[in-house]
Amino acid sequence: MRAMTITEFGSPEVLKIQDMPKPTPGPGQLLVEVHAAALNPVDTKIRKGLHGPKTFPLIPGYDVSGVIVEVGPGVENFKVGDEVFASPSLANHGAHAEFVLLDARVAAIKPKSIDHVTAAAFPLVTLTAWEALHEKARMHEGETVLIQAGAGGVGHIGLQLAKLHKCRVITTASSDSSVDLCKQLGADVVINYKNENVVERVMQETDNRGCHVVMDNVGGETFNQCLECVGVLGRVVGIVLNQSDKIVPALFRKSASLHLEFMGAKQVNNLDVESQGEILATAAELIDADRLKTHVCKTVKLEDLPAAHAEQETGHVNGKIVVKLKD
Repeated sequence: MRAMTITEFGSPEVLKIQDMPKPTPGPGQLLVEVHAAALNPVDTKIRKGLHGPKTFPLIPGYDVSGVIVEVGPGVENFKVGDEVFASPSLANHGAHAEFVLLDARVAAIKPKSIDHVTAAAFPLVTLTAWEALHEKARMHEGETVLIQAGAGGVGHIGLQLAKLHKCRVITTASSDSSVDLCKQLGADVVINYKNENVVERVMQETDNRGCHVVMDNVGGETFNQCLECVGVLGRVVGIVLNQSDKIVPALFRKSASLHLEFMGAKQVNNLDVESQGEILATAAELIDADRLKTHVCKTVKLEDLPAAHAEQETGHVNGKIVVKLKD
C-alpha cells in the first residue's frame, strides 16, 4: 500500500512516500480502507522526534474516516462495509496510507450527514476537547469558560462543546477570519489578542472574578496568561506540555487546579479505551443533528503532506487540513 512515512526525525523533507505492507487485523481489530485522514500538530511533533523513540519507517496520521474491509476475530459490533471514523493509536502506524489498523473499541460509525473528508477532521480534536472539558475540567452549566485559540483544531471543537453544555464562552483569536469563525461557532466574547490585552479583557468580562474553566491549546506564554485568567477555585486544563515557574504560586493563591490532557494516553496504556469510541458515537449524533461542526480549511493529496506539515507548524491553521485518499 502507498503510505507517507517518516524515515528519520527532522524537517518536513524527511517525509517520503513508500510502498508498505498492507496490515492484517488481529483480535479486536479492524482493517480500514482510508478515504480521508487529517493532519494534527502531533504529527509534526512526532516527525521532529518530540514524542520519544520510534521505529522507522513510521506512518503518521491520527485521524481517519474510511470503510472497513476486514474484521479481526472477536469483533462483533462492526462488519465489512461499515463506514467508520476514529483516531488510531499513537503507538502504532497512523492513517496517512491507503489502509490502517484500528482497535475496534475506538471506532464509531461515521456520521451519515457528512462526507469522509469532513468526518476525518473530527476524531482527535473531539476526543481531546471532550476529555479536557468534560473529564478533566468537569465544566458545569452556567460557568464561564475561556478557550484559547478558538479557531484552531481543538479550540473550535472545545468552543462548541462548552456552548452545548450551556456555558458562557470567551475565546481568543489572531485575525479577522479567526474572529469571524469563533463568532459563527457561538462564542459569546472573542478577543483578538493582536489588538487587546487578554487578561485585562477577561477580567473586565468577568467582573474581575476570572473564569471557572480555562483551556490552554497553545502553551508557552499563553499558558502563563491562563494562570492569570482562572478564577478562585477554578480549573486550568492544558493539552500541551508546559514548564513554568509561575504554576504553583499562581494556582495556590486561588486554590485552583491544573489538569493535563493527552488523548493518546488511554490507547497507549490500554485503559478506558472503550470510552473513546463512545465519545465519537455521541459526537456523531451531535454532528447529524447539526449541533457540532468542524472547519476544514484545506484538502490535500498524500504527496502534498510535506508542505502541509510546514503550514501546520506556522501555528496559524484555522480548523483542519485533511488528506483525501479516495473519492
